[in-house]
Amino acid sequence: MLQNILKRKTSFPTREYPVHISVKNGILEEDTQNIFNNNTFFKPVVRGNPKEVLKYISLGKPNTETNSLCTLPAKVTINDIHFFATDDQETFSMEYDLTSIRALPVIFAPLNDHRCFKIYNQHFNNRQLLLFPYRLEDKKLEPHQAFVYKFTYGLLAYICLKLLLDKQKRLFIPILRLHLNNKEDDAPIEKFIVSLSAVLSHLFNETHRANQQGIDIRDLAYKIPNVMSSLYSVLPKKFSFNTYSKSPQLDKLAIIIVSSRESDSQWNSSAKISNLMGEIIGVNMKNGVVKFQLPTTFSDNYNNQQMFTNPSVIIDKVTELYNLGYKHIVYIAKAPYTSTLHMTQTEEGDGLFFMSRDVIKGLKSEYHDIKIYPMFFDKYYAVRLEDIEASSLYIQDTTELTNLLEDPSKKSVLFFNLFNGMKVGKDEERYYRGVISYATLLNIYQGILDDEDIRKGLIFDGSLKDDILQYLTLFHFSRYQKADKKIHIKLDPYENLIGDKSVGKLSLFNHIRGRGEFNSLAFLTLVRTILNAE
Repeated sequence: MLQNILKRKTSFPTREYPVHISVKNGILEEDTQNIFNNNTFFKPVVRGNPKEVLKYISLGKPNTETNSLCTLPAKVTINDIHFFATDDQETFSMEYDLTSIRALPVIFAPLNDHRCFKIYNQHFNNRQLLLFPYRLEDKKLEPHQAFVYKFTYGLLAYICLKLLLDKQKRLFIPILRLHLNNKEDDAPIEKFIVSLSAVLSHLFNETHRANQQGIDIRDLAYKIPNVMSSLYSVLPKKFSFNTYSKSPQLDKLAIIIVSSRESDSQWNSSAKISNLMGEIIGVNMKNGVVKFQLPTTFSDNYNNQQMFTNPSVIIDKVTELYNLGYKHIVYIAKAPYTSTLHMTQTEEGDGLFFMSRDVIKGLKSEYHDIKIYPMFFDKYYAVRLEDIEASSLYIQDTTELTNLLEDPSKKSVLFFNLFNGMKVGKDEERYYRGVISYATLLNIYQGILDDEDIRKGLIFDGSLKDDILQYLTLFHFSRYQKADKKIHIKLDPYENLIGDKSVGKLSLFNHIRGRGEFNSLAFLTLVRTILNAE
């Protein structure tokens, strides 16, 4: 029945369902000492993992239950949106740009295991590389032992690599992990190595090109091509269009992606310190060939007030980009655990975080000819009802999309959707396909950004909008990581920085007493600052 409903090609009538949203008492902290230490009545899960908070929230009819902290009346509206393919098609070719790129491979491996030692001797022993061995612990470490191990190993690995790499011109640093367990196994040391390699990759991408990937050596069949393709995905790529008329005309575009992660256990917003992290993608077009490359990443530590008003590290990067000739900048930001597309704030800058007026004013600075395009993104799923040869579709019918927006303030506008129709698994097992949706902000940055520039670049039909959306689409293709002859869009090219797989999330591990979390990226960012001090 569900499959028949999903395959239905006619529109459903819009329906509204009145409900009551209840928050259960279980969300409250019962330990008085924790309440005083954390300055909050709520359990740490409220701050740490929003998905786990869902178990304290229920939807239903009005009732007189006594286990609810509060109950709010609401309504759920269900409707459907239909997307249709047209005859317009665009084709292009992609290749790596390996000009003058030198590599220094790095391997993390548990060489105390004979299986891993054998694989290493067979494939890597005679190669020039850096080896970081570690020992898989047979016995589970106590919280203080695990913290000391992770803290010491991570610090030594970073300092060793930094001392070597500071003396080198820009290198490609593929970080390969040899695993004896998978993601579902209880292997805390291996999971730490996964986290550490992500942190190291982000830090060294600032001045080099680094990426990390692991492989389960218990079954190598068919895995190596995908592992290598994923590892090399950070290298520069060139796109060429089969029809010159389809080639973009905008010669330079920069994409800045920003996120953050708290680095202490203070609940008081004025005292919180967070690690701000991000990356920059440079897009350059010459003679009809579009080149994507990752010029740099960045990270720095700020208190919350400064981070959302004057994040100097981002402002400095915009200055560098401007001096390199980048006048058009796509600025994509999302503070973890906040809503993105459906903003309903009425006060200026309220809840905008990295999109606040103060931040955008700092980015704009005194450069009157720079164009900044603020963007949010979100993901949802759609049903593919017909077989379409194209595996990637885009939608930029702004008139139709804006009619769907239920924001009375009219400050956020949907302008672009990318659909990944790639088939995965058996047909009878998959009905949903991923869609990523982009929105921008209007009527917020008066006196800072010209809304007309945003409308020309993202909303109104024209060559500038076509070029920016073309580059945004190609960026999704450039992040595709599988070793297929036919590439597809990477539905979420921002997962390195935003979400459960982000470096910010991976950088956290339990503190020495097992309470609270230690942010290793924030710590090593501070170590880098000290080592770089003259």
